[in-house]
Amino acid sequence: MGGGMARVCGMGWMNGFSRWRRRNREGNGCGILLGWVMVVMALMMGVGGAHQVETVEFEFQKTESEWRLLGEMDIAYMLPETRKVPGGQPLSREATMKAPPEELERIRVETEKTLRSLLRITFGGVGIPWRVEFPDFEKQPFALPEEAADWALLSTRIVIDPRVGPGELVVHWSGEEESELIILTEDSEDGEVVSVQPGGSIRLLDVADSGKVGKSEQEAFSSWVWTGFRHVLPLGLDHMLFIVGLFLMVPKWKPLLQQSLMFTLAHSATLALAVLGWVSVPSRPVEVLIAFSIAFIGVENLLTKELGRLRLAVVLAFGLIHGLGFASVLSEKLDGLPRERLLMPLAGFNVGVEIAQISVLALAFLILLPLRKWTERVRLVGSAAVTLAGLGWMLERLFLA
Repeated sequence: MGGGMARVCGMGWMNGFSRWRRRNREGNGCGILLGWVMVVMALMMGVGGAHQVETVEFEFQKTESEWRLLGEMDIAYMLPETRKVPGGQPLSREATMKAPPEELERIRVETEKTLRSLLRITFGGVGIPWRVEFPDFEKQPFALPEEAADWALLSTRIVIDPRVGPGELVVHWSGEEESELIILTEDSEDGEVVSVQPGGSIRLLDVADSGKVGKSEQEAFSSWVWTGFRHVLPLGLDHMLFIVGLFLMVPKWKPLLQQSLMFTLAHSATLALAVLGWVSVPSRPVEVLIAFSIAFIGVENLLTKELGRLRLAVVLAFGLIHGLGFASVLSEKLDGLPRERLLMPLAGFNVGVEIAQISVLALAFLILLPLRKWTERVRLVGSAAVTLAGLGWMLERLFLA
């Protein structure tokens, strides 16, 4: 995994939900569900999304002369005027390379300023200085890394002068971010990829322990559990809506847990096959099929009230498809990791997804509790909402993506 190229995604839906919740605090069951439809549809139309990346990625290297983090930063994510623009897109590589020298110098300054606001590095619990280098500016002529989608990425090198132990080298990630920090520690004995959530930290080096690199196995596993959980809550609206669709047909714990477990086993299988490189499917048809699965669940809820074999077969089939969707996200984070080291991240990620699914079900039960006398109405209105959201996503992914 050579650096920090990350996918752009809108992150403004939580603010929209908060505004809707204040307006509908006194609403009935139908109002609650219709409010959710408004939030989902607003998200699908791109309302409120600022330029954001899902991951910022570095590779950690340790030499006798220096410790360093290597990555490629999305320039639009580094610049203040493009980072907070609703619906903002990455900058063009070709256009950026033609910018005048004063603009290139500004990009250099702002990128370092942003990095210093996002990262804090300590050794033995005390903050230590570090410097930022940009190898692209040393090229003659100046050139940014090649990128198939023409995104403007800037090669970045964070350099730390080695410290004498005992002590731990720790990188702290800003809690104000919504992006994950991903670090590949290739210099460890086996190599590992560790995910750091906003406000979290990662121990890169324990000088007192013969230069051990990375987190403990338990810490690393926990980080991947949290990554899987967060991919559903709050980021995976389509995944959440699929689980809500399962809930609306038969809101009873036993059949729902069976379906959730079957769904997890199915998407775990295809996720593993895709990450290992044994299965490769273009992302666009997968995303369309995921939207179709949501619409299908909603329609089935409207046509039948009983949980039968068809529903179980549908859950299994769509679980396989959702696994391919997860793979498009996880493959980027695990790129470069040896196959024998993939088991722990895959297991942790899937455990986190299952915990998130159960959490969604628990929240659904809490919402339904005061609305029990309207259960049938809630089921119908909710299923219609799920259907509309799925169809909306299908149209967007077919014609607007």
